[in-house]
Amino acid sequence: MSLIKVLAVFLIIIFLITRRLNLGLIMLAGAFLLALLFSVWPWEWLKIAFYSAIDYTTVTLILSLVLIQFLEATLRRSGLLEQMVTSLKKLVPEHRLVMAFLPAFLGFLPSAGGALFSAPLVEEASKDYEISPSRKAFINFWFRHIWECIFPLYPGLILASSLLGVSLSSLVSHQWHYTISAIIVGSLFAFPKIKSKEGGNWEKGNIKDLGKLLFTILPVLVVLILVLIFHVELVLALLSVLLLLWVWVAISLKYKLPNFWDLVKKAFSINTVFLVLGVIVFKDTMIKSGSVKELSDFFFSSGVPSILLVSFLPLFVGLLTGVTQAFVGVAFPLLLGIFGNPINLSMVALAYISGFVGVLASPVHLCLVLTRQYFKADWGKIYSMLAPSSALVLGVAFLVYTLF
Repeated sequence: MSLIKVLAVFLIIIFLITRRLNLGLIMLAGAFLLALLFSVWPWEWLKIAFYSAIDYTTVTLILSLVLIQFLEATLRRSGLLEQMVTSLKKLVPEHRLVMAFLPAFLGFLPSAGGALFSAPLVEEASKDYEISPSRKAFINFWFRHIWECIFPLYPGLILASSLLGVSLSSLVSHQWHYTISAIIVGSLFAFPKIKSKEGGNWEKGNIKDLGKLLFTILPVLVVLILVLIFHVELVLALLSVLLLLWVWVAISLKYKLPNFWDLVKKAFSINTVFLVLGVIVFKDTMIKSGSVKELSDFFFSSGVPSILLVSFLPLFVGLLTGVTQAFVGVAFPLLLGIFGNPINLSMVALAYISGFVGVLASPVHLCLVLTRQYFKADWGKIYSMLAPSSALVLGVAFLVYTLF
């Protein structure tokens, strides 16, 4: 009976997500419905929701995601990203590498539909080559997402860390193979059939261009070092880098206070706050209503292989929604009992990569939709590269889980 209740809530959530309603509000509604189905009175659920919202983990999670949005907006508005592209093209004569590097680097700055920002850069870098629109679309989309299972600024990874109560560095250390396999597989499908045009020109760069390139990547690099190597809290790392960056922008670019206020208003998204609150409240409702324990008991007693549950459920949610936070927020609370205590990080890695492969292959993934639209590419030709690439990456994840 508990399985039927949770599945009913789960299907309602998926249906509402496909209707493009606010994900945070959907998760709050799902949590309330779940509470009612498991005999948690409304005022008791409100108490659960309140304490979830003011919890230290929830507050720091929201702050982290908001600061990430500010960092991206600052780098973009200050012109540092444009400067990076110009320097890179002068330093790298092989523009096929530039085509992959540009979306990959911009992938360090997570934002919904962010592949649209790198699409014009890929178009520019591809001018010296004979390359179809579908292949350009695949390169832009695929290489933008090679870091999403390991880079600590990605909301899905941060959310998984908070939900599971494990450190970001622990998750990264178990999911690094995704990035390696994604780079190799993506390169095999993207580059072999690209031919160079005659008469392509290259303006050779110098040490000054290298300095500009290093300077533009410095803010993101410092955050990465502080979090992964020195284990600084993500909020503190982001805040420190942002303050220094804003001081530099104010001094060197004479960015006045009204300009900063405008940047903050455009970068901030209330939907991010609702998303985090919704997911956290849903997770806490599942735990405190007893549904997680009942589901775990059912799955273990029914004999359904754990590997099927931890791979199929996230994959299914990711494919339907095209949103990383959705498969983490919806599927992971259901899998808490299977992940064990202490958490089996190898199993978590398989679940996360499975879910993200679903996100990559989803036809409603915003980055994919915008990329296809920009390059005017054919859906079928894109999927002729995207589908086998995604399948191979998922195969590697299963192989690593089985062997190690």
